[in-house]
This record gives sequence, C-alpha cells and structure tokens, in this order.
Amino acid sequence: MNEPLNNSSPGISFSGKTHNKHPQWYNQPLRLTKEQKQDPLPVLDDFFECYHLNEVRIILWEWLTEVVSSPRSISGDSLDRSNHIYFYEKIEGVIEAVFVLKKKIHKHRRRKEKRRLIENIHPEKFQTAKIQGDIKSDKLQPAIETVDNSDLFNKPKMLIEFVDENPMYVIIEVFKNESLPFLRDQLRDWLLIALSADTAIYEEGEQRKQLLLFQEQLQILVEALFIIYTQNSENADVRKQIAETDKPRLLSQDQIGNPMQVLTEFFQKFPITYCIRELNDWQEAGICYVGDYPDNMDEPQAYYTCRNVLCLIKSAKRLITH
Repeated sequence: MNEPLNNSSPGISFSGKTHNKHPQWYNQPLRLTKEQKQDPLPVLDDFFECYHLNEVRIILWEWLTEVVSSPRSISGDSLDRSNHIYFYEKIEGVIEAVFVLKKKIHKHRRRKEKRRLIENIHPEKFQTAKIQGDIKSDKLQPAIETVDNSDLFNKPKMLIEFVDENPMYVIIEVFKNESLPFLRDQLRDWLLIALSADTAIYEEGEQRKQLLLFQEQLQILVEALFIIYTQNSENADVRKQIAETDKPRLLSQDQIGNPMQVLTEFFQKFPITYCIRELNDWQEAGICYVGDYPDNMDEPQAYYTCRNVLCLIKSAKRLITH
C-alpha cells in the first residue's frame, strides 16, 4: 500500500509531481501545510506576488497553443483537443475566481478590523450600512437604411457595403450592436469550437497554430478599433459607459494612445487576402462542429460573428489605406 505522501517525510516539503495513488488522498490537498489549509490566503498572496493575472493568462494560453498545435499524438484527435480546451477554460476560470476571492477576503478582513477598531473607540456610534446599487443599461437600436420602394427587387445595402464610402460608419454600427466584452467572448468561443471540430480544415497542427496566432492578434485589432469607435462617438453617455465597463485588456498605453498604429501592424502581419480566407475556413469549421456549443454560441451566432469581424477587418484596412 502506498503511504500518504504528506506523511512520508515530516518537516520536509514535497517537490515534484503532486499525486498519490492512495484512494483516500485522491481529493485531498497534498502540497498545502496544515497552517495553509486553515488559512489559504497567504498561498494566494504568494502566487499573485509571483505572477500577475495577465501573466497567468499568457502562460496558460502558451500551454494550450503548444498542446493543440502539436503534431504529436497528445492532441491528434479532435476529442483530445476539445478536452484540453475545456480543461484550459476551467483552469482560467478558477484562477480568475481565486484572484477575485483573494481581493474579497482581504477587503472583508480590513472591514472587520476597521469595525472592531471603531466599536472599541466609539461603541455607541458603531453601525453598519448596506448599500445597494442599480445598474442600468441602454440598448442601442441598429441603424436601418431606408430604401426606394419604387425599384422592384430592391433590398437595403448590407453593412459591409458601406466600407468603401464610410468605414467609420461600419465600425460604429458594429460596436453599437455588439459590446466589446461580447465580441471577446464570441471570438473565444468561436475559436474553441473550430479547434474542436472534427474537420480536415484544421487537422494539421500548423494550421491550428496559424488560427491561434490570428485570433490572438485579431483580439488586439478589435480593441484598437473599439478605441477608435469611442473617440468618434458623439454620445457622452456612451463614452462614460465605455470608460467604466469596456476597458481594453490587451492594449498597452502606447497602443491606446495610437490605435491606428495597431491597425497598420496587424496588416503587416496578415494580408487582407489571408484574413478573408482564414475567416472562411474558421466559419466553416464552426458550422461543422457537432458537439455541445458554449453558452451564447451556435451555428447562426458563428455566422454573425464572422460577418461582424469581416466588417471590422475591411473597415480597418480602409482606414489605413485612405
């Protein structure tokens, strides 16, 4: 019988692969000390002192990229890739939940200490207050172009048809109807179902790697276009709401100050012809996916996301060439 790992060498910290075949230890912490189990907050503090939250995301993403684009058998099957992606999503969610939990625990302890101090000094004036806030959101209606009904078989112009004459209008219309956080989620979910689809489009590891790199830079391009959208918004309430809820996550301060340079650098890496071809393959892989779609993602949504992204990419190209 295998002895419990934590009892193997009292006083000596374990270093290496943390697993133990003893059935009673399958779902028990093996690295934490007794004191850390009673108060895990110092462990969380130590972790986030070593790694910023964004650094953790980068490391996890690099791991995932290597796994799903590897030509070796570890991710050769679409089901294996789907399982790796699913695990990656859950780990990233756990890390972010721990980050939020750590902040809340510290805040809660500071409040308790402050209340204790006030109660000791002025017990007669001590009271607690409960504050509730309401968050209101205004839904902007998409612009609708009127058409001349005198012409038979006439239809309104599609949004992408305005790119050549007014690319800024196209960008504004996309972001009026799709928030930046929503587009982020759609690009992430669309990528994951494409990588998990049982199709020959992304069967080769190199093709999956190209898609991963393209999606990564596309996220940056979308944030830069969002900055341009905010700069051209005439609605003060929209600008205020954007400043509070839709802050870019990937752009540096220099990129936020000069979003047009981000557009230029994007097309230096990805020619417009490649972008269109990759989007077509990406969309087809999304349609071919036969598994369970993530929340807020399905075949029609994959199509809408592709359409919006194509509008943004073509508008960005138009902005830097004219």
